[in-house]
Amino acid sequence: MIDQIHLPSCPLFEGISPELLPAELTRLQATKRSYEPGETLLAAGSSTNRMGLVLEGELHAILPLPQGRQLLQSRLLRGELFGQLLALDGERESPVTVTAHTPCRVLWIPMKNLLTNGGTPSSTLLLGNLCHQLSSAYFSLQRRLICLTQPTLRERLLYYLRTECHTQGSRTVRLPFGRAGLADYLGADRSALSRVLSGLRQEGLLDFDRKHPATITLQYPLED
Repeated sequence: MIDQIHLPSCPLFEGISPELLPAELTRLQATKRSYEPGETLLAAGSSTNRMGLVLEGELHAILPLPQGRQLLQSRLLRGELFGQLLALDGERESPVTVTAHTPCRVLWIPMKNLLTNGGTPSSTLLLGNLCHQLSSAYFSLQRRLICLTQPTLRERLLYYLRTECHTQGSRTVRLPFGRAGLADYLGADRSALSRVLSGLRQEGLLDFDRKHPATITLQYPLED
């Protein structure tokens, strides 16, 4: 059985007793695997029939672009899932390459086993949690697409901060992926982002402490 002690908090397991998880993961035929930095877990153009849960470390999902360019689509940290939609199809090609950025451990879960109800309350909860997580992932992607359609980096940044203020329920936004990750999320380089942040600070629209670069505070009401 999978040892539940090392399982991170994850929406997929919400409502399931930790004592029941090892048996459920055994039913799912979930397997652990370790990866070294630079190793590829999922290559662009390939298909998969399983989804992954990050147990330790950091993964990068990289979107190949024309002329050999690349875009860091997302950072995947402990407790995050990836490959869910691909695994549901089974034949669709991945648009991104997922690689290990640091030493990582991943729990792989075959999707067909997850979709087969095991006849227990836990297996029913897993299916419901998966549907909820897929919905959240869809709307998260939609928010990013809307963000990237904003015509300037300034507008992309302000759109992101406003949506995060509403999500986090505070004018002070804690960046889940740090300043460098924010630049990647907005499709900008870090120096350009720093210039925009400094300009908005001078205008009195936001504030931040250089000692805590992963925290930014909007200086105007959320509804503005």
